[in-house]
Amino acid sequence: MPSCAFYPLWPLAIRWFSVLTGGSHLAAGLVLANALSLTGWILFYQNVARRFGEPIALCSLVLMVAFPGSLFYQFIYSEPLFLLLLMLLWFALERGSYRMAWAAAFLLPLTRGIGVFCVLPIGWHWLMRRPWGWLDRWHWLNEERKRSTGGIQKERLSCMISRPGPPNADQGERMSNNSLTSCLSLSEGAAMPKAHQWEGWKGLALVLAPPLGFILYFCLMWLWTGNPFEGLEAQKYWRVHSISNLWNVPKFVTGFFSPEDWHQFRGSVLDRCSFLVLVYSLPLIWRLGKDMVVWTYVLGVLPAMSGTFVSFTRFESIAFPMFIALAMFFVGIKRKWPLVAFLALSASLHAVLVWRFVNFRWAG
Repeated sequence: MPSCAFYPLWPLAIRWFSVLTGGSHLAAGLVLANALSLTGWILFYQNVARRFGEPIALCSLVLMVAFPGSLFYQFIYSEPLFLLLLMLLWFALERGSYRMAWAAAFLLPLTRGIGVFCVLPIGWHWLMRRPWGWLDRWHWLNEERKRSTGGIQKERLSCMISRPGPPNADQGERMSNNSLTSCLSLSEGAAMPKAHQWEGWKGLALVLAPPLGFILYFCLMWLWTGNPFEGLEAQKYWRVHSISNLWNVPKFVTGFFSPEDWHQFRGSVLDRCSFLVLVYSLPLIWRLGKDMVVWTYVLGVLPAMSGTFVSFTRFESIAFPMFIALAMFFVGIKRKWPLVAFLALSASLHAVLVWRFVNFRWAG
């Protein structure tokens, strides 16, 4: 059955919410899509502002909203729900909220198949938090560990220093000095306390969350259809995405140099141009942080390879590190006209794709 090709969480959310819309799945889907995408954008702004600053956050958000593929955030597609869960996962990883991170990581594979590959950035996050000495042999990796744990250590330092002191002044001074020494020892790479080591075991459990969510997907398909692989078999109906494409590099390269039309189901020039924007942003993404590179591989490179660029402009709207890197570039050059020109081009293509979509033409 072709409808089994779609992952279940988004259709189930529409069905559950339709109770509030008089049973109308159309109204429920449109309301949910816009509400979830708005919430996802707010979380995206907050995450970027906390790590890179508000000017970068504002520019990143504007670039994401104006991007041509972002038109699907307002319609009944899985992008709104996937973006929200993705931002919750990133939010939770950056702040060490493992329960939220586990829930988001578990639900992502139930929203889109690519969600199971979020195990890679989660694994990277866990690797950076572990006190493994063998990682020190690579200088850039050691620097990344210090950067990734720096935010948590700064918050601990601020919390300890700002803690109200006891009535006894001498005792309060000793506690403050002890707290400061403890924080500084953490920042200098001293042995982590047991509580922080326990986060490593939480991280291991978090790594298992996406595979467990994918296993639940197979269980649900088995329960509903009698065949756990019905969803994967149904995807053959579209004859596009295949996991075997991920290691078929010659097919990927040949497909890139085989455009057929400016924007159609196959051979889209727009999809390939969108991929070029991602490629040119990679050096900036590398400087943002190596975790951003892993996120880009999962959210940008894998969708391009699995479907040989089919619908890539839509899938790329989720690749949030690209928008942060572009914002870094445009804010850093101190001239407004390149940003204005890029936004004008993005918004124009966005409007064209909306026109094509509402007129039942291929948009992505």
